[in-house]
Amino acid sequence: MRFILLFLSSLLLALPTTAQDVILQTDGAEVPGKVLAITPERVTYVSAAADTLQLPAAQVFLIRYANGTKEVLRNLATPAPAPTPAISPTEAYAQGRHDARVHFKAPGAFWGTFGATAVSIPVLGGLGGLATGTAIAVTPPKEHNLNVPDRQRQSDANYMRGYEKQAQRKKVGKAAAGFGTGLVTGAALWLLIAFSTIKHI
Repeated sequence: MRFILLFLSSLLLALPTTAQDVILQTDGAEVPGKVLAITPERVTYVSAAADTLQLPAAQVFLIRYANGTKEVLRNLATPAPAPTPAISPTEAYAQGRHDARVHFKAPGAFWGTFGATAVSIPVLGGLGGLATGTAIAVTPPKEHNLNVPDRQRQSDANYMRGYEKQAQRKKVGKAAAGFGTGLVTGAALWLLIAFSTIKHI
């Protein structure tokens, strides 16, 4: 009995010395050891073999200390987006035009002109669509409809001038396409209606 008590007490005394910190890496690997220092660049620890080692801080997700506390390293927070590189005014203008070609959409210009054209064919011969399309085309796109892909570029006047100019051109093109499509579709539709009416008379 005395031997068992001595054995248990020696185990209890040995526990604090064998308890270790655990370094949890971003890839899921766990590294046991005693953490000595944490800097923004690296985590220094003593391994079980009594070697002093270091890990890049970017590879460390969390440290579980022997006393049960945990520490999540801050360098895992989502990094701020890199600043947009500076470009010349000419390049910014060209980039704005390119981005508008890709990202600016003007479905309202097409469908508004299309509808007004198709509906006005029997009365005005489609001139209602021409007037509507012209009004839509000359109205500059609203800022919330521009759909600029790079928010950092919005403060660049050259970029925005190129983007807005191309967006306006795209709007004119969509209105023209809506007028042409509305004219053909509307004329065909009204002719069908006229022929079906004549047949029933």
